[in-house]
Amino acid sequence: MRLIARFPYRRQFLCLAMKEMIGRKVLPGVSRNVIPAMKISVQSEETISRNYEEAVKRLNTLQSNASVLANVVNNKLNERAQGNIKKVEEFLQRAGMMVEQLDDLSIIHVSGTKGKGSVCAMCESMLRASGFKTGFFSSPHLVEVRERIRINGRPLPKDVFTDYFTKIFDRLEESKASHGGEMPAYFRFLTVLAFHVFLEEKVDVAVVEVGLGGSYDCTNVIRKPVAIGITSLGLDHTSVLGDTVEKIAWHKAAISKPGRPAFTVPQPEGAMKVVKDTAVGCGASSIECAPDIDNYDFNGMTLRLGLTGKHQYTNASLALQLCKTWVENYQDDGNSMECGNGSEVLLGQTFKLANVSNSAVSTAEDVGMETAKPFVVPSHFMKGMEECYWPGRTQTVKTENVTYYIDGAHTPRSIQACQNWFMTAAEEECWILDRPIKRLLIFNSTGDRDEYSLLRPLIGCQFDGAAFCPNVTGDSASGNSAGEASKDPGIAMGIVVKKSSDQTACNVTMDKQTARCQRNLVAFEKLTDAEAQADLRLTIQDVARNPSIDWHSRLYRNAETSTHETRVSETNAIRSVQQHKQLHTDSADIVQTVTAVLPSISDALQWARSWADKEQCPTGAAKDAAPQKPHVQVLICGSLHLVGGVIKVLDPELVNRPAS
Repeated sequence: MRLIARFPYRRQFLCLAMKEMIGRKVLPGVSRNVIPAMKISVQSEETISRNYEEAVKRLNTLQSNASVLANVVNNKLNERAQGNIKKVEEFLQRAGMMVEQLDDLSIIHVSGTKGKGSVCAMCESMLRASGFKTGFFSSPHLVEVRERIRINGRPLPKDVFTDYFTKIFDRLEESKASHGGEMPAYFRFLTVLAFHVFLEEKVDVAVVEVGLGGSYDCTNVIRKPVAIGITSLGLDHTSVLGDTVEKIAWHKAAISKPGRPAFTVPQPEGAMKVVKDTAVGCGASSIECAPDIDNYDFNGMTLRLGLTGKHQYTNASLALQLCKTWVENYQDDGNSMECGNGSEVLLGQTFKLANVSNSAVSTAEDVGMETAKPFVVPSHFMKGMEECYWPGRTQTVKTENVTYYIDGAHTPRSIQACQNWFMTAAEEECWILDRPIKRLLIFNSTGDRDEYSLLRPLIGCQFDGAAFCPNVTGDSASGNSAGEASKDPGIAMGIVVKKSSDQTACNVTMDKQTARCQRNLVAFEKLTDAEAQADLRLTIQDVARNPSIDWHSRLYRNAETSTHETRVSETNAIRSVQQHKQLHTDSADIVQTVTAVLPSISDALQWARSWADKEQCPTGAAKDAAPQKPHVQVLICGSLHLVGGVIKVLDPELVNRPAS
């Protein structure tokens, strides 16, 4: 029997330092007498934090400034981009590694426009729940850069990150004189660092998320992944990847490798053929589309995903195919492992195919692509999917008077999925709370994304207020740093956030961020006005057909819901309202959405909380009814950088654990 932990102690750990350890998960029935080589420090917490902060400041010197990025965009597909992989190989060598060493890593490589982080998170969680030691490289980080490199699902401890960082940074700095003074850019460095960590920690599996695109991405230095995945495709980073989904599909699918299987999900028309042709052109051993999640056999149990939103079921199917392929490859390499209490063996037997018919996937069939076979899902996989935690994606954080709905959606399709999730979750909360509701939006977008296509899906949410702010946490920040502020943010909320270099951004000026916020506000107001004008075209016959609907109310949200019968009646009314654009019929009664551009994330959160202090009587209440303070529902989306700043202000530990 092969023990999960294969490698002996490198040092005797001190009990007091155990809380800092990221150890390999050891399943019941498996020997615990060996622990992986994770470094443990006996430094004081203050020293660890100070050293970590200095390391991050050194790392930030590798960021490209705005002018450099503009030059890259203007020359998006020139030799600079196409030579990126060669550059990464050179930096690997200067850091003391050869690209051939990466062949020893057992890698799952995932690209895509949306969902690639979620797919990677589910893969990591399923394999970790099955007893394997996992490595996970992702981007961007939300609060601290060490989140990007995880061992067994946990970000590297500060002291461990600092040790690994210093080792690689010093090697590159020492060799730069003989290489024209060149140092790797920010993401290149972190990619090199991640591979170094995974090799040193001797992970069983490394789950690697593509940074941008795929064909020329730094992570495409990987030559022999066990399997590659391509998540949902759409228009994003068009100035770099191209302005059609077909052009983008080529970049994403170009991470396919000779003799290695590739998997994808149902794609927009036109993209699926490019995915298939590109994978075949790269020499992939196969390219298959993940089946519908309903076709898997869960042994009569109900599948519960730790990540909410209907779109996550598509991601889950892709993750299942990738993990099954990885386990089978692990087994074919002659490894074996007894899992659980010994009664269930994950390795050493073939995955049983599910006894269900495969659902047709039209876009795959149209281009002659096979649909992957669904199978009987092992209990450890189900456990991993249920326990999967990926912060900042369809995440709900509840406080006494405010519920924050946080999602890093930043493409039109992901924003639509976010809107669907938010409306469902927010409406469910409405039924539970017997009090007035106020609904707000905090939004920001970055890069070259079109503000109208991003904001259009959100108009139907009927926000009472919308705030647009730059990705700056401090409430009177200056300059271009997302982490530098003249005073601590969150004071008005009773929260004190320490300044950190982790969110410093050198690639966009504060003036440009503010201008972007102003454009977002203008687009939102124009879209809202257009929707309101469309609503005014509702005829008197529309009202007559649905006389039970209070067309002049703020939807159903401020109505009293004291009985089940009332709620059922209102549910039917809501459906009718939704069929009629969910707006009002009398311009005098339309409640105008309050909009504002605010200087920081902290200011935006303070603004949102202030709505909870505005007392009002529920719609339909008696004249002498006592006013109530409303409950505030806040949707935060448009940028993962915005989401990271929000989490930093609310509770930085949310990157490691769900909200209570």
